[in-house]
Amino acid sequence: MSADASLTRMKGKLPVFAVTIVAVVATAMGGAATAASREPKLTPRDMGTETTTANVINSIKRATGTRFVATYRLHGYLYFPNGTIVIAQIPSPPGTKATTNVDGYSGTGRYAYVLRGLTGKIIQWIKIGTNVSACANVPVTGNYQTGTFGKLRCSRPSPYIPSNGFAQQDVGFVPAYVLQQVTEFDGFPSQKRAVITTRSSRRFGPVRCLVQYSGPTTQTTCIDRAGFIVSWLDQSGTGYSSSATLTSINHRPVAADFTTLLRPTTSLILPAA
Repeated sequence: MSADASLTRMKGKLPVFAVTIVAVVATAMGGAATAASREPKLTPRDMGTETTTANVINSIKRATGTRFVATYRLHGYLYFPNGTIVIAQIPSPPGTKATTNVDGYSGTGRYAYVLRGLTGKIIQWIKIGTNVSACANVPVTGNYQTGTFGKLRCSRPSPYIPSNGFAQQDVGFVPAYVLQQVTEFDGFPSQKRAVITTRSSRRFGPVRCLVQYSGPTTQTTCIDRAGFIVSWLDQSGTGYSSSATLTSINHRPVAADFTTLLRPTTSLILPAA
């Protein structure tokens, strides 16, 4: 499936990412064999009725509502280039009054990511309250997968606009996006019921893996004891698959995580649009 076809498939469910991640609800491998080789070594064991899909979803919600810095390896993740993405967030405490900008968007907290593609593409997206900043470089030759890239440019803070273009940037917040996908799959009718197993990861210890089905599509989401997403694999059944694999996580985001890579020199950039 082409990148354009993948984007068309996902547009109907791109989230307009509310700053309170838990309230919002919230890469991809070229093949299942490749995905398996990139994920931490896991040993499965059937969970039976020890847990439920709702338990897994609630665990992800709790983890996704905390402060952290997480690094994921992406491959074929929607329209993002293959590479590594570092996601940082500091949600505001419960009860914090949200501000509303001129475009009607309300939000609090600090959220950011930096994606570095294997071929040199860089995307940064920062949301602080109701404002956003971004950095990106564009291909000088070729495309995002095979091209060469020009100078990095960064934009000044601008109001977040609730639109699909902004939602496209927000799918870079991998835990939030995966949470939305898991929740949506739980509501889809399926002839096969979801299966939950436990596995052992050398890096992250015991993990729970939820396997969901919707028509020919299979989605597998593994989480650690705290509910953080260790791996996510979406297989379309037509030869296309999408995955994210956690490589590191800490709970100490700092101011630099929410600062543009270079001094801003231009108006708003939508790097993934």
